[in-house]
Amino acid sequence: MTIRVTIRLFGTLSLKVPDYEHKKGLIVHLPDDATPEDLLKRLQLPPSHVGLISHENQAIQRNTRLKDGMTIGLFSPVYGG
Repeated sequence: MTIRVTIRLFGTLSLKVPDYEHKKGLIVHLPDDATPEDLLKRLQLPPSHVGLISHENQAIQRNTRLKDGMTIGLFSPVYGG
């Protein structure tokens, strides 16, 4: 069984994922026991390139089990000083 999640990419992450559309996001199909870590592997994004993962404006952990219909935001880390 699979789930369908919508991905929204922020910062420079959108440049790293082919076929990403800012207005629509990207729909990804994953196994029903998938986590954000699995999502990053599917998108071929190194974990160090993602600083924050969110759902409904709340940060979620990389081992959180994703559910069908979720919209997941992936944010680049912030650097500076």
